[in-house]
Formats: sequence, structure tokens, C-alpha cells
Amino acid sequence: MIAIYKRELKAYFTSMQAYIYLALFVCITGVFFSVANIGYGYNDFASYVLSNFYYMIFIYAIAIPILTMRLFAEEKKHKTDQLLLTAPVSVWEIVLGKFLACATIFLIGLAIITVFPIIIAANGELPIANTLSGYIGMILFSFSMIAVGTLISALTEEPVIAVIVSAVFGILTLFSKLLVSLVPEGIVPTFVFCGIIIIAITVLFYFDTKKPLVSAVAFLAGCGITAGLYFWKKEWFMYGLTSSLNWLSLEKRYEEFLNGIVNLSSVVYLLSVTAICLFIATQVIEKRRWR
Repeated sequence: MIAIYKRELKAYFTSMQAYIYLALFVCITGVFFSVANIGYGYNDFASYVLSNFYYMIFIYAIAIPILTMRLFAEEKKHKTDQLLLTAPVSVWEIVLGKFLACATIFLIGLAIITVFPIIIAANGELPIANTLSGYIGMILFSFSMIAVGTLISALTEEPVIAVIVSAVFGILTLFSKLLVSLVPEGIVPTFVFCGIIIIAITVLFYFDTKKPLVSAVAFLAGCGITAGLYFWKKEWFMYGLTSSLNWLSLEKRYEEFLNGIVNLSSVVYLLSVTAICLFIATQVIEKRRWR
């Protein structure tokens, strides 16, 4: 894993990708810091910079997708993944090494922008607890988004497609609160939502196995589980859809940290999303390796 990590980290700096990313990251952060903290005199870096919606759009819909797009998609495009998959390392080590290299580039940028809260502390009163919780939340949320980008890169052979899909996912994640507010309550919308999920899973099974029977079994199993849930917990179908979607929202978990709340369940949730995405990416690459 160490060899993969060093190889990927070196590739970032060799291709100028890391320099461009870090320059943009520090520059954009500096602009928001100058406007909010220096221009308007606000002393809370987390609340007025890290939680700024336009700043988050830049980080999670532009910067991180550009970092993650090359992890596997570029390898597959240039056929260098065949050398990687025949190397004497496990697939899990390959995925984790690439993820850690990308996370390291992000953490370098985050370390550089710590100069801004230090400037505030040197010239005024910095809310240290809120700033620290904001940084913790940004690290955990960014790790989950990097893991999602790693998974997307593992699923496609085109870096451009990987960056577009990752950007769309980032935008939808940041707009999740608005999207959930548009979801109507009631049994019918809940059944429609469950139906969309079942159909999506069925299609994935079909494209993965190319076996209609397996897809049909997955579809019937989904319908059976939905029917069982309806008879077991009917009240959830009436009122629980929006609350469940809010609970699943990554953005809402991140928002807690930016408000100075370090919730253990949010920490576990964000780490779980990271682990699950990396696990699925490992399975995708493992299947490609055997093929």
C-alpha cells in the first residue's frame, strides 16, 4: 500500500494537478476570508468561510471531483491499470493507497489555510471550539466525498465522465436540504420512492450479471421487502420518508460541525460512508481484475 500511496502522491505533483488544485484552493479560501473576516470584521472563520454555500460548491463540486477523476478512470483509459492489477498487492491496498494520496493533497491544502484563523486569533478573538469542530467536520465530510469520487472513478473509463458525475453528486448533496423539502409526505410518494430504488438496483444487477433471472429475483425481493415494511411499520410510509432522507443527508451532518456540534453519530456516519464507498470500489476493481 505504501508503494501505491507514494506512486499516486508523486503523480499528483508530477502532473501539476496538485499545484493547480492547491493554488486554487488557497486563492478561493483567501478571497472568502478577505471578504467575510477582514472586510466585514467577522471573527468566526468556520461560520463565514467554511460554511459559505458558494465556497462549498467550489470545494465539493469542482475541486474534489478534479482530484478524484484520475484515480482509476485515467488508469483504465491509458490501459495502465493492467500493470497495476498484476502488481503483487491486494486490490484493497490499491484502493486505499490511491484514496490516502488524494486525501493527503486535500489535507495539505487544509493545513495551508490554517494561516487564516491564526491571523484572526493574532488580531482579535477567534472562537476556537467552533473553528476546530468546523475543521473536523470538513475533514470527515471531504473524506466521504473523496471516497465517493474514488468509487465513481472506479466505475468509468473516462476521467471527464468521472468529474461530471462527481460534480453532480456534490451539487445534489449540497442541495439535499432543499430537495428533501420538495418531497411530499404520504403513502403514494413513499411507494414511488421505493419503486425508483428497486428499479435502479434491478438495472444495476442486470448490467453487472447480464442475467435476467438474477435481476428478476432482485426486483421481486425488493418488492417483497417494501410490502413487508408497509405491513410492519405503516406509519413510516405516512410520515417517515422526509425524516429518513434528512437522516441520510451528508450535508446536514456536515452542518452540525460548522455550527460547533461534534456529534458522535455524525462522525460514525461520515466514516461509514467513506468505508462503504471504498469497499464497493474495491469490489468493482476486484471484479475487473479477475476478468
